[in-house]
Amino acid sequence: MRGTQANSLCYKTMQIRLTVLLLIAVLVFNGCTALEEAQRRREKRILEERNADSLMLRPSKATIEIGTDALHSVSDHYTLTFAEDLYQHPQLGNVQEREMFARSALGYMESLYDAMNRLFGFQPQHKIHVRLHDLFQGSRLRAITTTHYRSAFQGGRHVKFINGISMDFPLAMYERHGVRAHELTHAFTNIYFLPVWFSEGIAVLIQTEYAKGGSHPKYDSLKGDLRVDLDGVNQLENWGGHGEGGPLTNWRYRYAYTVVAELRERYGNNFYIKVFQLMETDALHQRLEDRMPTSFLVYYLSKAAGEDLVPFFKELQFKVIKLTKEDILKYIDDLNRQIGRRP
Repeated sequence: MRGTQANSLCYKTMQIRLTVLLLIAVLVFNGCTALEEAQRRREKRILEERNADSLMLRPSKATIEIGTDALHSVSDHYTLTFAEDLYQHPQLGNVQEREMFARSALGYMESLYDAMNRLFGFQPQHKIHVRLHDLFQGSRLRAITTTHYRSAFQGGRHVKFINGISMDFPLAMYERHGVRAHELTHAFTNIYFLPVWFSEGIAVLIQTEYAKGGSHPKYDSLKGDLRVDLDGVNQLENWGGHGEGGPLTNWRYRYAYTVVAELRERYGNNFYIKVFQLMETDALHQRLEDRMPTSFLVYYLSKAAGEDLVPFFKELQFKVIKLTKEDILKYIDDLNRQIGRRP
């Protein structure tokens, strides 16, 4: 009897030891798996950080020069000036604080410049002049981008040339990461007189996918989330831009971004580089007095895509027609005649 009990006790002891060993093995295995998974995630993150398509705002190698009292500073493509109402600001009250802010701000803007050049081929010939204010036009919620032009006749036609680009930012707006990226993007796109919806769509794309400051996510379906006016026209067509509020504002930003992103997904990361290269070559935007109609834009989108995109936009209820270059030239000449300019 005692032998039987002893054997039973021995057997139970072995079971307990085996169970403990199995638990240890499981823990070790799971620990190794967790470590391996963490290593894979780290390697993936490193690869993503080296990939311009997933993290565009890489450190810039641009030169930055800080001016006297750090009130006006210059980099390769920007100037940064503090307006007088910031001289006694709590965050910028001394030279050291202003210098640290200026270096950081210009470094960020130069990184954005590099990103815009890689994505769209943009490379303004003039510096972009950024002025920071405490209050701008009596508000801390209003930023403005101004493109300065001079007019001349070239080849017997009225043409606009860019003298410079300036941006006025309240400090409170500039410090909002997403707003800063969005507004700075307009400094690159405004010179083309793009339709509002397309210009805003590009700005949201940069803000969301590359500067990581987006608040307007893409829609799942262009058709399913479409909204039209009483005439059955896409509600993007009559968008006035930033100054226009209303219940459709958030939808417009999101839908414009979704259209812009969809085209890039279909035709590749170099698609918009091709679009703007075609615009630069023709320079027809330099003859425009106001924003180009969507049909005008679709002409260039189609050329870059290598196929007619009018059906795509018609399906989304844009009011578009197929244009030739001759149609566009005639439109510009007719418009100039209407405002009393020599064609």
